[in-house]
Amino acid sequence: MSEHVNNFGCACCSPNLIPTFTDDAREWPELIKILALPKPAETVESVIFHGGNIYPDPTQTDFQVEAIGIADHQVVATGTLEHVREEMLKRNGDFRLQMLTDNQTLLPGLIEPHAHLLTSAIVGSWTNLSPFGDDQKLRSSYGMNFIYEQLASAVDSITKDAGANDVPKWVCGFGVDPSLMDVWGEINAEWLNKISPDVCIFLLNASGHISYVNGAALSEAGLDKNYNNGVLTESESTKVTSKIPPPTKEETVLGLLRVFADANRRGITTIFDAGLGMLNKEAEVDLMRFLATTAGMTVRVGAALYVGSDSSLPDWVKQFHPEQNDDANALFGLRAVKLMADGSNQGLTGFQSQNYLCCLDHTVPGVGPRGLFNFSPPWGLAQIMRTVADAGWPILVHANGDEGIANVLAAFQLALDKAGPLLPNPVDSELHSGTLDLRHRIEHASLLHDDAIVTMKRLGVSPSFLIGHVGYWGRTLQRTILGPERAQLLDRCASALAAGLKISLHSDHFVSPLGPLRCMEQAIGRVMEGPRSILGASEKAGRTSAIVMPEDSAEIAGTEDVLNPAERLTASQALRAVTIDAAWQCHLDEHIGSLRPGKQADLVILEDDPLQWTAENAEGMRDITVSETWVSGRCVYSPGS
Repeated sequence: MSEHVNNFGCACCSPNLIPTFTDDAREWPELIKILALPKPAETVESVIFHGGNIYPDPTQTDFQVEAIGIADHQVVATGTLEHVREEMLKRNGDFRLQMLTDNQTLLPGLIEPHAHLLTSAIVGSWTNLSPFGDDQKLRSSYGMNFIYEQLASAVDSITKDAGANDVPKWVCGFGVDPSLMDVWGEINAEWLNKISPDVCIFLLNASGHISYVNGAALSEAGLDKNYNNGVLTESESTKVTSKIPPPTKEETVLGLLRVFADANRRGITTIFDAGLGMLNKEAEVDLMRFLATTAGMTVRVGAALYVGSDSSLPDWVKQFHPEQNDDANALFGLRAVKLMADGSNQGLTGFQSQNYLCCLDHTVPGVGPRGLFNFSPPWGLAQIMRTVADAGWPILVHANGDEGIANVLAAFQLALDKAGPLLPNPVDSELHSGTLDLRHRIEHASLLHDDAIVTMKRLGVSPSFLIGHVGYWGRTLQRTILGPERAQLLDRCASALAAGLKISLHSDHFVSPLGPLRCMEQAIGRVMEGPRSILGASEKAGRTSAIVMPEDSAEIAGTEDVLNPAERLTASQALRAVTIDAAWQCHLDEHIGSLRPGKQADLVILEDDPLQWTAENAEGMRDITVSETWVSGRCVYSPGS
């Protein structure tokens, strides 16, 4: 086996940087009893929805129906109101009618194909230091002053609330992102000590590789002599996180319920957890299974088991098996294995074929100017892939940099060639038979060259795009981190579709906010939302060799605000990427993703129609109000619920 040299990734997939909950898995059922959560079946309804705009099939968005009926978790019928009423009477005469208003729009439930539930639940109780506001937009003023004020308030609060004892007090923050600051700031122990020399402060960088701590935290972890600058890599961060009081089982479950509720109010009915088991292995799987037997799980959850090292792989493969043919009503299933190939481009750890433009001004401890690949040699990644694929598991590989993606595709080719002949068109057909129909994915797939897209098509490997790289980070990637030409390679949604690949759009929550409608807006408009005044890396550092946009930058970048308009999606294409095609990637398309009779009654009702949205660059689509969210025939969200 290869040496898995690092564990670079995003903040959500950095086990060394997140405190691990320690409760025995056998305690989860007892907690569920304490919470007295009812079973999902107890809240299932029989309803006929009619009126408004009803789109049962995202692959035919020019086709609407007058009514849709649901009962016993499933879609019973679609079509005219008379037809649906007749079918519902045959199935179950006890139903109610719900009339939609003229503008209300009923769609298949929206799917989040890549997020991180446990880490999001844990950091949800921390101080939010990210550049994102509650409206899924970038904060109008984000920088060192904002972080200082938030931390000072948190320190003041914990100091007032804590009793007089010798137990160390901790303030933890997440989402620190220097790449999106008005001026790229450098946080260290000296700066944090000004906020508090006594309360331990631990901050998680958005890149997932760095943490920032003050002197009190360094002292508590025994690092004050050798790491007094307070900027720690993953290995040192572990010594700090081991001192942070872990969340209790009650806090963990309640944190998950908050994440579910946030997803529901965004119209999300399914979340694919791209890294389950990262913090506490089997206990996380057990928690999800137990929670899925209650009405507390208000989203459908698919999961990829996290493999952080070669040593963990045999246990996972032996202990668990892919659950692709589970009960359609089941709210949880294990469906893939997750591997991490490199880091993040905005965190300067994605593996590139060229140096980062800002490498002279900003560095990451232990990482070179092109980023870093987690497997040495890359052939070792292929060996792991082969083991996983032979056991019947779909593979998800996190890869952001162009060189990282090239290495991952080479590894896929080696692994799949050994596994047997490839299917002729593995991504074109809706249904396949045989063990090779595993629908492998590259997660984020941020910087795609033409040859990478061709190779992905040939291998049947599809991309899931973190579209916020364009919307949120597009300008800083263009101006500071990559430059205008390389930034053209970001999230090439249209090119992937043109090549015959299925794509999906995701948030990587908590890296960016949950919101499929926001993902659609950013894929349709590709507007760079960062301030136009953002400076190049050298300009921020006060050096004379500033990164200057060329005179023909409008031609290179499309417009001043739009990044590579040739890669825009239509509204219909974007909808598919958060419904049926996302379901296909998650091996759930037989159950969800459309509202065909017999499928699960996972649906969302919106106050406006995103398919008829006329605003330039789809602006404001993210603000469409979600009226109701339904999962497996039960209403899990409505305003005021």
